[in-house]
Amino acid sequence: MASPLDDTTPLPIPYASGASGPLGAPALTDKERADVAIVGGGYTGLSTALHLGEAGIASVVLEAREVGWGGSGRAFGQVVPYAKHDHRHLLHHFGSDVGERLITLLAQGPDVVFDIIRRYSIACDAVRSGLLFAAHIPSAAETLAERAQFWQARGAPVSFLDRARTAALTGSQYYPAALLDERGGCVDPLAYARGLARAATSAGATLFERSRVIALARTGNRWAITTERGQIEAGAVVLATDAYTDDLWPGLRQSLVPLRAYHVASAPLGENVRRSVMPGGQSLTDTRRLYSGIRLRSDGRLHVSTDGPAFRNDARAAIDKATRRVLDLFPQLVRVTWEKEVAGWVGMSADQYPHLHNLAPNLWAAVGLSGRGIAFGTLLGRELANRIAGRPEHELTMPVTPLQPIAVRRFTRPLVGGLMNWYRFLDGRELSRGYLGAPS
Repeated sequence: MASPLDDTTPLPIPYASGASGPLGAPALTDKERADVAIVGGGYTGLSTALHLGEAGIASVVLEAREVGWGGSGRAFGQVVPYAKHDHRHLLHHFGSDVGERLITLLAQGPDVVFDIIRRYSIACDAVRSGLLFAAHIPSAAETLAERAQFWQARGAPVSFLDRARTAALTGSQYYPAALLDERGGCVDPLAYARGLARAATSAGATLFERSRVIALARTGNRWAITTERGQIEAGAVVLATDAYTDDLWPGLRQSLVPLRAYHVASAPLGENVRRSVMPGGQSLTDTRRLYSGIRLRSDGRLHVSTDGPAFRNDARAAIDKATRRVLDLFPQLVRVTWEKEVAGWVGMSADQYPHLHNLAPNLWAAVGLSGRGIAFGTLLGRELANRIAGRPEHELTMPVTPLQPIAVRRFTRPLVGGLMNWYRFLDGRELSRGYLGAPS
């Protein structure tokens, strides 16, 4: 498949009130020296640059297009204190020691993100009213209740909600139960990325946009990073390109599968209807297998994530699914008018966890965010900065794993296409009104 880096789909326009426009950083056109060179101007790369700067280490960020052009500018916007899988899967997959440390790290994600937003006055429509995770079928309520008990035992502000309380917060009678996690929230993803870039430069980082790296070579004990019009010589390099990874380093692109993700935003709802939709102010996701994010933004637009063609851009294909879902949840809307469509690429690893690789001496890569970019990407940047700064191993959390290209990647399209169709079938069967047991 073609590299998502060559995708020409335009960026959305930030919706946050007071958000700054594009940075307009120059392209690299000369030879430069740096302590650390970071390839990729998304959440992970920019967070690495920010945390390095706060530790007194200067870095250079090289972005192929403009800051936020990749998945960071096209995310749905939820700031989540979890990985893609739940705590049980984490403990089984990583073992009790590493699993516990990762659970603790991820729980810090929203605190870290919203603290950066506060300290650097980033205008990104930050809302921290919590996240709702609803049971799309009655049996899923048991899983949510168990998750709530797990976090309550750790003192986290997490509650299990019955049907009545769920209806009060969502404005919908559709769900039998939900979990409310008050740690989470939402941001305007592109505005957050641009604000993170400005924070990094204020901390000492240098940013070059429209500077795609085309070669990477070891020269003695340093690295030569060549762009289309310039070159950087650096002591350490971070590759933070996720789904937009190309063939710069052998095998890295083959270690993940880029999948298309979509979300749409409606015309602003009228004031009367607006008060009846998601009145608790939280963002909602349910327990189905495919994308299910929904929230009411501060500009009055209903914002919905949904699935569509996995390997080509067809945001229009997501419209019908978004419409059906919204009218199922909120029949009082009667109809909904969609005005904005967003499509981007998500980097999925084989196990759906991000991976931190030490590819060569002083050469790091972090890829495979698997749809958890805002919080997890920001945390990965902090972890990378701590490693480069020489923090002792016992102060670090994210394990370093060997690079393993996905063996069946050449069969990605039929395999993933078949799996997504199977998930659609299962979700569709379970989401029938009779099976759910929601009131008619």
